[in-house]
Amino acid sequence: MSDNKRQFPRQEIQIEVELNFLEDDPRTVITRDMSHGGLFMQLDNTEHYPMGEMVTLRFKNPLANFDETAKDAIIVRHTEGGIAVAFIEIDGA
Repeated sequence: MSDNKRQFPRQEIQIEVELNFLEDDPRTVITRDMSHGGLFMQLDNTEHYPMGEMVTLRFKNPLANFDETAKDAIIVRHTEGGIAVAFIEIDGA
């Protein structure tokens, strides 16, 4: 039995995501998995993306009828194969 205590279950989903970080040119990456709370992106230069930094993502969200989506997210985990981010929900006024 799994001890997975995630708030949002992950789904193995591979989609293209436009990754925007600081003043870098946007780059297109592929996800490994995602949930309503975040996603994991496959990258080969994870050291360029420090833990706790914010990124902006643009993608067609397969969890929301492939609607065009823009999300801010925080880098929460590094592995040899990429980075995981948690979406930031900003309540608008």
